[in-house]
Amino acid sequence: MKVFQETKTKIFELYNNFSRRPPRLTTQPRASREVYQNLASVAAEQSYPEIDRFEEKTGHGIEPAWLHDLALHTQVVVKESPLCYAHGRVLYSALSRYLGSIAVSESINILETGTARGFSGLCMAKALNDMGRSGRVVTFDFLPHRSPIYWNCIDDLERKKSREELLAPWSEMVRKHLVFVQGDTQLMLPSVCIDRVHFAFLDGAHTYPDVLFEFAQIAGSQHTGDVAVFDDYTPAQFPGIVAAVDEICNKYGYSPEKLSAHSGRGYVVAVKQ
Repeated sequence: MKVFQETKTKIFELYNNFSRRPPRLTTQPRASREVYQNLASVAAEQSYPEIDRFEEKTGHGIEPAWLHDLALHTQVVVKESPLCYAHGRVLYSALSRYLGSIAVSESINILETGTARGFSGLCMAKALNDMGRSGRVVTFDFLPHRSPIYWNCIDDLERKKSREELLAPWSEMVRKHLVFVQGDTQLMLPSVCIDRVHFAFLDGAHTYPDVLFEFAQIAGSQHTGDVAVFDDYTPAQFPGIVAAVDEICNKYGYSPEKLSAHSGRGYVVAVKQ
C-alpha cells in the first residue's frame, strides 16, 4: 500500500508539472462554500467587450445561466490569477458558426487536448446539442475519468469525486457527445485515428514544441473551412504558444482571428483556407 501511495503521489506531481493549466491536485478542500460562491459571483460579473462582439459577429452566444452554473463546478477555483472562463464562450460561438456552414447530415469530429474538469468539452458539446447536430468531442487528459480526487472546486466540500461524478448534472450531454481519453498526448494522440477533424481545441501543454506537436497530429485531417482554436495566445505570458500559432497559420494556410478577454488572456480561432 505504501509503495502504491508513493507511486500515485509521483504521478500526481508529474501531472502538476506537465502543463500550466491542469486542475492543481490537492489533498483536501481548498476553501469554504462561501469563498467559492463569492469567486463565482465576481467571475460572472466580468465584462469582455471583445468576446461580446465575437458572439454578435457569429450570431451565436452561449446561454449565460448555463455557462455560469457549469463554471461554478468546473472553472471556479482558488488561485492567484483572476478567474476567466471566456474561452467557453469563444468555443461555443466559433463551433456554432462552423456548424452552420456545413451540411446538416455530416457528423462532426471534434478533438480537444487538456480536458481538465471538462468545462470546454461541455461547452462544445452544448453547441452540438443546441444546433441539433450529431458529433463527438474526443478529449485527452493525463487524469483518469473515473477516479475520485479533489479538484479545487466547490464539489470538493461534498467529497472526492471523479470527473464523471463532477459532470453528472450534464450526464445526458456527456453521454451523447463526449469521449474521454486518458494519457500523455505525446503518446495517445498518434494512436487515435480520426480521418477528419472538423474542429479542434488545442489546450494541452503550453510550450512551443508541444503546440506544434499537437497540431501536427491533426494537420492532415482538416479540410478547407475547418477550425483549430488555441487558448492563451498571450505574448507576455506564453511567447512559445504565440510563436507556434503564428508559425502554424503561416505554414499551413490558416486565417487567424485573434481575440482577447483581457490583457492576460487571448485566443486564436484559426480557419483553414
